[in-house]
Amino acid sequence: MTPNSGRFRSRALATAALVFSACKGDATPVGPSPVAANTVAFTSASVTVAIASSVASREHGLMGVTRMAADSGMLFVFADDRQRAFWMKDTPMPLSIAFLDASKKVIFLADMPANTTTLYGGLNAAQMRYALEVNQGWFASHGVAVGTYATFTLPSGIVIQPDP
Repeated sequence: MTPNSGRFRSRALATAALVFSACKGDATPVGPSPVAANTVAFTSASVTVAIASSVASREHGLMGVTRMAADSGMLFVFADDRQRAFWMKDTPMPLSIAFLDASKKVIFLADMPANTTTLYGGLNAAQMRYALEVNQGWFASHGVAVGTYATFTLPSGIVIQPDP
């Protein structure tokens, strides 16, 4: 979640419900057919995601969520490419994060401990368009590294709100 997230604490239950509803069922397998909406696929695995495309949903992120299904996460979608930082304030579970550029290539990876205000990314990372948060260790256990490409299709009609 981004550092301005303190004022969005009241949305924790709504976000948790979205994450858990988006995580029902099996992940779509990687293959020649198009990837289903709300699925991010890598060569070795895929993850079902809730999508954060508004300023409020990106700032709130996974705050308050205590558990996620093994192959689930949250995809943060931004309107432009820039350096961004994420933190784990009020997020009680450890996560791993990948920053992806506009071509969906992983350009930054980090493991983030729970409930910290340490910034990840920022001036230490290249300009990014997407961020993917998953259970800590998911990227490592599925062979996802810097330089790996993701495949996903955003839902039709999605509104990507620009940062202020």
